[in-house]
Amino acid sequence: MNDAMRAYTKWADIGDAKRSREFQAYVKNIADARYVTRRVLRIVDEQAKTHGLEPLLHQALLQVYGTGETHGITVSTLAARLDVAAAFASRMVRRLEELGLVTREASESDRRATNVVATEAGAEKLAEIDDEVHHSIAFLQHQLTEDERLSALSIFAFYVGLDPDSAIAEAIRAAAES
Repeated sequence: MNDAMRAYTKWADIGDAKRSREFQAYVKNIADARYVTRRVLRIVDEQAKTHGLEPLLHQALLQVYGTGETHGITVSTLAARLDVAAAFASRMVRRLEELGLVTREASESDRRATNVVATEAGAEKLAEIDDEVHHSIAFLQHQLTEDERLSALSIFAFYVGLDPDSAIAEAIRAAAES
């Protein structure tokens, strides 16, 4: 296991003095995670644009279709998931409707609410983009070092609050040690 990974896997459990000494290793992991994230998001955004969708519209369509619910998602939930104002989310939904990628339907459970549902054309658009993304991501994966992969993964695990004793956390540590 490299020094950065060793420092990070113990990060949550160490005292302030030791944490200060190992801060550089922790920041290195953050840097790797941000590098990977930026590269991936750039690839996804470029492919969305190639397929006629602005990146935020693509993200909105992903959120709508990604709910996995046949009844859709409310505009307010969409706004929260995109971290944008509800009025802006509503304008994005209007644009996606104009493109034939989503529809609005009255909620069956709450007559005051309207749900946004992806159309078949919306699902097909996502599949087209995803196919191109996979080809580009495969190329990126070959460029990443094992250390960059593990550093990024450990930071993502930390950010989402993965239990350090979970099977996933143990697998990350085992990969870092090999």
